Amino acid sequence: MAPAEQPDAELVRLAQEGDVEAYAEIVRRHERQLRIVLLRILDDARDVEEAVQDAFVQAWRNLDRYRGEAALFTWLYRIGVNTALAQRRRKRLATVDIAVLEGRDAPNVDRGHDPEAAAEAADLRGRVLVALAELPFEFREAVVLRDLAGLTNAEVAEALGVSIAAAKSRIHRGRLQLRDRLEPLDHD
Repeated sequence: MAPAEQPDAELVRLAQEGDVEAYAEIVRRHERQLRIVLLRILDDARDVEEAVQDAFVQAWRNLDRYRGEAALFTWLYRIGVNTALAQRRRKRLATVDIAVLEGRDAPNVDRGHDPEAAAEAADLRGRVLVALAELPFEFREAVVLRDLAGLTNAEVAEALGVSIAAAKSRIHRGRLQLRDRLEPLDHD
């Protein structure tokens, strides 16, 4: 059976036995979702790339410790978040990408359609991301996992190491705080 057709548990077993292709499939399956989560923890795309790579290297090194008691993504998520948080602590000075200052990093806008609507959408997206970044970490983490990564409430609880009720509470409180931060947009 091709690696793409195998369940995570089988890929992990093969990777634990040294099958690099099986591990490459694990990375292909979960890299995008992990990147989405880490993008909400780290502000710089370069930092996200580095954290994603570091997380998968750490996962490879510690694959023998994965016991399958939690979903594979949950285990990878914990490694990724720990890597991202360590990276944030190490980063002392804020840096700005020169491409952003020069305007080269502008959002992709379909110039053939309604440029005003595209600009408004880009502005709204930016405001949502700023509001999300302002949330306390425990709420931001829960909202990102639920609403951006698409995890269920039970998976969010498992990933955060809390009860389902606590996960639901964090998601709800995070959404409320996000709404409060974005409410002034309605009056613009």
